Amino acid sequence: MTKILWYLSPYDGLTPWVKESRPPGGVESVGDLAAHLDTLPFYGALQGTYSQDSFLTIAQIAHRTQRLRFLIPFYPGLTAPRLLAEQILTFDQHTGGRLLLNLVNGIDPRIQTYGLPVPHDERYALSAQYWRLFVEAYEGKEPSYEETYLARDTFRRAFSDSFEPLEYRPFRQQSAEPIAPVQEPHAPLWGAGASPAGQDHAGRVVEVYLAHLRETEALRAQFAGGAAAAARHGRKFRGLGVHGSVIVRPRRQEAIDRFVEQIEATGVEHTRDRLEARVRALSKGASGLADFTAPDARRQVIVDRILAGRLPTVDELELEPGVFAGLTPWSAFDIMGEGAGVYLLGSPDDVHGSISRIQSAVPAVDTFIFSGWPLAEEATTVAELLLPRLDPES
Repeated sequence: MTKILWYLSPYDGLTPWVKESRPPGGVESVGDLAAHLDTLPFYGALQGTYSQDSFLTIAQIAHRTQRLRFLIPFYPGLTAPRLLAEQILTFDQHTGGRLLLNLVNGIDPRIQTYGLPVPHDERYALSAQYWRLFVEAYEGKEPSYEETYLARDTFRRAFSDSFEPLEYRPFRQQSAEPIAPVQEPHAPLWGAGASPAGQDHAGRVVEVYLAHLRETEALRAQFAGGAAAAARHGRKFRGLGVHGSVIVRPRRQEAIDRFVEQIEATGVEHTRDRLEARVRALSKGASGLADFTAPDARRQVIVDRILAGRLPTVDELELEPGVFAGLTPWSAFDIMGEGAGVYLLGSPDDVHGSISRIQSAVPAVDTFIFSGWPLAEEATTVAELLLPRLDPES
């Protein structure tokens, strides 16, 4: 059986990446979408990272669902691991154990605003310690803080030689029984990581390893690297998942027409502005789109077309049969080759064939996280046309 998750977001509409065209969003719209997904045979839903706190948002609307699981992003080190364990145990107790953790390492500028000025690769080391402490606390054990970022010596170095933090001692609640683990042995740890450091972190910590949708060979290489990293740490992943977007229609041309409609509604100027901002952010202002070189010839064609003032054609956006570079709230045409903003596109036979090719290349892939806009409308179409062919686990 295959686990299929959908996407939750306060931003919706045909082109939610264009602020002026999307309808007003908020917790009620997220709740309406979650309630709708709960009636469809999806395994769960991924809540995206937006300015609204994802955990609080899902806690607010979870009562509107009965069985839908929620994959929620969490950063390591921002909340005390024991406190986070108690919060998630509480959520699990209220929902019957329906929370999945998406372990996000984060990008430096955003993480630093939260008061965690730890460089990117070093956060992977902190993360490994953090999630071990979280797991111990969730499972009802006393976390061992020695040789972690919470150790007494770490506090002493951070403050002064005269600073003596309190010793960690076993805590016994007097007023109530502690919350027993709801999910066994603990809430599942999902996460990605494509760089060498990210793969090593996933191999040490993650239980369900995720990758952005890309060409089949690129997926095969990333999953092989992750599996090798896990083996170095004496582990195996419990599952592998692919995160991408999808447009499925009864006939291939109908799916292509919808794909083109989104692109044309966005327009070349808005697309170029997004790409320009992305390149300048990555280069810290040192260069722009005109100076950018794509990682392969096909993506360079996309960049060249945008620079020439026109939108690329469908043929130019097809990365391999059935797999297309498209537009999403987090990426435009995947010009970096990271897999962000890649679609499966076509008839039910076409999309099912693309999924089958991925699972043939990497048989351990048992999970897909999909998105499509508008979210409720596309979820209904996917549930009707595609899910019956996948024997989805719900």
